[in-house]
Amino acid sequence: MTDIFDIQQTAENRWQAKYHGNYGTYTIKMTLDEKLKPADFSCSCPSDYYPCKHIAYVQEAIKERLKKNEKLPKTETPTINEVLNNVSLDELRVFVVKKAKYNEDLTNAIMLEFAGKLNTENKNIYIQILRKALNNTSFNMEDYYEYEESFDLEILDEWYKKAKDFINRKNYNEAVLICKACIEEYATWVQQQEDDVFDYLNPEYENEFFDLLQKIADTGKMDAKALYDYCKTEMTDKKYKIRGFFDEFNNLLAHLAPQVNPDEFIDSQRLLLKQVTDKTSHETEKILQRMIDFYNNNKQSDKAVELIESNVQIELFCKKTIEKRIAEKKYTEAKKLISDYLLKRNPNYLRDWNEYLLTIAQKEKDTPTIRKIALGFINQRFDEKKYRIYKSTFTSEEWAVKLEALLKLYEEQNKRWNSFDSNIADLLLAENATERLLNYVEKHPSPEIIEKYHKAFANEYPQKTLTLFREAVNKFAENNLGRDKYEYIKRLLEQMKKIQNGEKAVSEMIATYKIIYKHRRAMMEILRK
Repeated sequence: MTDIFDIQQTAENRWQAKYHGNYGTYTIKMTLDEKLKPADFSCSCPSDYYPCKHIAYVQEAIKERLKKNEKLPKTETPTINEVLNNVSLDELRVFVVKKAKYNEDLTNAIMLEFAGKLNTENKNIYIQILRKALNNTSFNMEDYYEYEESFDLEILDEWYKKAKDFINRKNYNEAVLICKACIEEYATWVQQQEDDVFDYLNPEYENEFFDLLQKIADTGKMDAKALYDYCKTEMTDKKYKIRGFFDEFNNLLAHLAPQVNPDEFIDSQRLLLKQVTDKTSHETEKILQRMIDFYNNNKQSDKAVELIESNVQIELFCKKTIEKRIAEKKYTEAKKLISDYLLKRNPNYLRDWNEYLLTIAQKEKDTPTIRKIALGFINQRFDEKKYRIYKSTFTSEEWAVKLEALLKLYEEQNKRWNSFDSNIADLLLAENATERLLNYVEKHPSPEIIEKYHKAFANEYPQKTLTLFREAVNKFAENNLGRDKYEYIKRLLEQMKKIQNGEKAVSEMIATYKIIYKHRRAMMEILRK
């Protein structure tokens, strides 16, 4: 834990620390409960584990600090209350102002706590406060590594928490002012940064304050029209044209419009649609989806369906319309939609469309088409569901021929590599061809392959299965070191024990390993389990 530095208690039960890691300096934030266990935490490290190891490190460091503080003689160190009781209000004010002048963290803490007490006369004083704080924020791009997901802006995180606190206390006016300030000033600040910086910022900052405004609107304790008019006016600023801001304004308008002016909202979305030249673009889809959601949320599903079906040039809407036609048993119309879309768009990925065609063929009992499409699915990669559909169209005698043809097809495809082919093994497994599967696995006796397929033939051929396992595990143990590899050996041995006469075989193998690998301490420790 010597890599931990700059541990600070930022509020009651809340802590922050820095950690010198392999990929730079990580920031750890943590809220502890009454038992000093993490109730909430975050770490900027690139670890895939949750929680990462740094959380436990910092937790222990905090406990150690608190223990040291408890051991300090109580009479030797005066408390803050004891000191402040002897300080006048003017002296304290002068001291705080002096310290805050050169301490950005203290300034932000004071503003967060007390700015709402100012008499603003409808002026949003949070704008100036946040603007100054953001302008003092900078990034060292050298600290960014490819494993990092995003940069966090601590100042925005703190103001977000403050806005939520105001909402919890039902002080909606202050919460709205903070949300507006954060939206406006963050967009302004982003516009002033280098282009690549925006790509590394946490994308949640674009939507989380809009989400809070929506939550406030749902309380019914604010003027929905005032917020609606604010969105209409504010979103015209060109600074919102980057990434998600403009969409978030429109989404909030959609949420407010039923209470204010639903027709005007729909007209505004139609105007946006006219401005998009490519009617197959993602931008078109976003606007249409917003209108569709609006109609559905306001019990106008007929208009939502009409909008979907009149825009089948969009893949998502084409698929929804096809699914509707299939449900209505209008198979000819569904097939025409598929044909028209594929003809115009020529997509590289045909699987979804073939799924629809296969479903229609099954409903129409069109055996030649079922065979053609199902075989198309499985001739490159085995798919058990499609295999069973394909097989169901043949008699037993016909299938015996088709099975060998399919196996031969897989073998031809794999001839160049001459390696284990899971298509062949999976097909034999689905056919319950245990002896053929065993013989095929025997040609490629890796531990992974044996582990995956052994249950299919172990009961019928226990001795041969154990022999396969023994040879594969022995070879793996000979060529691999490390605790994770020993754990894998243990797992394989446990599976061997479940096979007839497996207990004896495993005991013999462990006895041998204790002799030839006696210096592998980790292996001996794991095998003792």
